[in-house]
Amino acid sequence: MNKKSSILLLLTLIFSCFFPRFVLAETVLEKIKRTGELNAGVRKDAIPFGYVNRRGKWTGYSIDLIHLIHKRLEKEFNQPIKLNLREATIDSRFRIVQRRDVDIMCGATTITQTRLKSVDFSVPFFMTGAQFLVKGKDAPSFDYNGNLTNIPIAFLPGTTTQEIIPQIYPLANWKNITSREEGVKKLKQDEVKAVVSDGILLLGEIVQQGNNIGDFVLLPSQPITRELYGCILPQKNPQWKQLVNITILSPENRILQKEWFSINRGDFPYIIQEPN
Repeated sequence: MNKKSSILLLLTLIFSCFFPRFVLAETVLEKIKRTGELNAGVRKDAIPFGYVNRRGKWTGYSIDLIHLIHKRLEKEFNQPIKLNLREATIDSRFRIVQRRDVDIMCGATTITQTRLKSVDFSVPFFMTGAQFLVKGKDAPSFDYNGNLTNIPIAFLPGTTTQEIIPQIYPLANWKNITSREEGVKKLKQDEVKAVVSDGILLLGEIVQQGNNIGDFVLLPSQPITRELYGCILPQKNPQWKQLVNITILSPENRILQKEWFSINRGDFPYIIQEPN
């Protein structure tokens, strides 16, 4: 190997060692400005935040919120930014943010202290909580103030609801389901007497399946738990977090929430609890 080749090899090794550190040190906003692209994760199974409607369109409140963030970015940078939506799942949502595959993930994700050890969160954009979905005819006899002994209730493993509600009602007959869609179908077929999950997600599933909202009741009217949803963000990116927070707290987002969740005219009528 001649001297020139040796120097080239040495420079290559140095570059390969230090370049990954440079990439990791780059902030989200610096990366977006450099590439001209915003990569955002959204669910396809979290109605009404991110889902595929009956016409086959990928839609949801979270997607519209990301579009608001996208517009603010373009205004901030005074340049066009390409928006890339990427599917996230209940299992991958934290990993894709940690690996920086996406710059933000917005959906039905509860902010918890444990999760804050590995990712950051925006300010809350929605507050809901665990409720029982029951048929209207069964609502008067569904005693959630009792112990619900032997009552078959469907729940979704791997959620914050599953961590809390079965402990409150240990004598209930708990039935694992793989999705809220499955839970609502089992409820309609009388295989279970209730499905427990975040109220807004149960309401979303009813609407998505084309059911009449009036045929079902969410109990209790005040959710049992307090679930604050936030957008998942990479850690140590305060400027990016500030931009996202400003968008969430903006009048434009308030209008957007009314379009989605207004009791009188929204597709998913739900009273959004205000975080204290």
